Amino acid sequence: MKKIILVLTLIIMVVPFFSFAAFPVNYKAAYDITDKDGSFKNDTYGISVSATRPIKPMKEFTLTYTFDKAVKSVKFTSNMEMDMGKYEYEGKKISDNVFTVTQVLVKCMSGRTKWYTKADITYMDGNKGIFYVFYDVK
Repeated sequence: MKKIILVLTLIIMVVPFFSFAAFPVNYKAAYDITDKDGSFKNDTYGISVSATRPIKPMKEFTLTYTFDKAVKSVKFTSNMEMDMGKYEYEGKKISDNVFTVTQVLVKCMSGRTKWYTKADITYMDGNKGIFYVFYDVK
């Protein structure tokens, strides 16, 4: 009986570290901005993303999004949804085509270092889009 309890306890402790819920989107190396800024095509619109560097745990960093088309609003979220800190951010509108977001990411207890920021975009023409960038926070 003690062995069964020990095994169940280990399973309960280990399974969350391998959970797909911790990283619910597929990592795409082409959208990784850890070391360099990028220009991307999202559906029919272009998006450029730049970051203040280095991107480190517990250090503030800013992402600047420049859009080809005028944007009404952008809501940003990261994959820190397990009581690890703030994970929803409103974008700061610099102009109709430029938004910034300042974030602080924590160091993951499970040892994961891959993070993402999701942008929920509402364009002035009424179209909506979702766009992800990835980075490695060590």
